[in-house]
Amino acid sequence: MNNKVLKHAQEYIEKMANGIDPTTNELAKKDDLINNVRIARCLFYVNSVLKKLIDNDLKVSKKNKKPFYLSATTLAKYEYTIYPISITKIVRKINQLIPDFDMAKLKVTDMVSWLMEIGLLKVEEERGKLVKKPTETGRKLGMHIGHISSPTKEYDIIYYSKETEQFIIDNFDNLLDYIKNTKKC
Repeated sequence: MNNKVLKHAQEYIEKMANGIDPTTNELAKKDDLINNVRIARCLFYVNSVLKKLIDNDLKVSKKNKKPFYLSATTLAKYEYTIYPISITKIVRKINQLIPDFDMAKLKVTDMVSWLMEIGLLKVEEERGKLVKKPTETGRKLGMHIGHISSPTKEYDIIYYSKETEQFIIDNFDNLLDYIKNTKKC
């Protein structure tokens, strides 16, 4: 369950319960449906339930969360992109498929460690810093380095092609095994 989306929905419900149109932040007209007493009571109730759900989700400790896992059926819902994206976005898209709000999320660090373990990424020293770069095998799979330049900073980023995404999803069981085995150490 995406806590950010749930919080956004709760805020909308709370505004409606208080007679405010959440799309304009203006008071709703007196004859508006959300100003009906029964509807308002229902909205207040739903608001309280959502607040409790959000609070409980935030209170669930990492130790109490189920280990990260996605079934093949759930993973089949992954939508590939046609343009290269960052590993953070790939992990975010995978985490959006998680069916249980009490399940741990896949971590970018676990994904990157696995990609290094299987020889698609490597660490090199560059200008006194350790940086991750695609290996020759990684480049053949569609990984490449792009340069980001903004007014505040400049940096390099590794982009992952649709073929790389496909490789990750096709080898997802290996990733899960890697995560499980490294967490035991």
